[in-house]
Amino acid sequence: MHDFSERFSVEKMRSGNAAVYALKEQFEKFSTSPHKVDACESIASCFYQLEQYEDAAGWYETAGRLILSEPTITPQLKALSALEDYERALDCYRKDDDEEKFTECSTLIRELKRACASA
Repeated sequence: MHDFSERFSVEKMRSGNAAVYALKEQFEKFSTSPHKVDACESIASCFYQLEQYEDAAGWYETAGRLILSEPTITPQLKALSALEDYERALDCYRKDDDEEKFTECSTLIRELKRACASA
């Protein structure tokens, strides 16, 4: 008898890795920050679904950094926009049990919340 849950996991991993690869190709092609942010969030979501939390967190943080580096929006709006991605990264670090990165990300989130409150 076949172990269907194991087979499903293998298929999920194959299709997930294929999706990540395709999204990474798109990320490299985009020249504008909003498109890159969307691609980062999609890549992170794929890694999250594959339970590869460290990779997911890295991509959520990349999306946050791109938002924070956007020159055309106010600092408060940047902070507000990036906050969600950093909170998702924090959740990933918690699930990955990475205490050091969790602490670093928590500190950044507090700074972003202060920036939002100063608006």
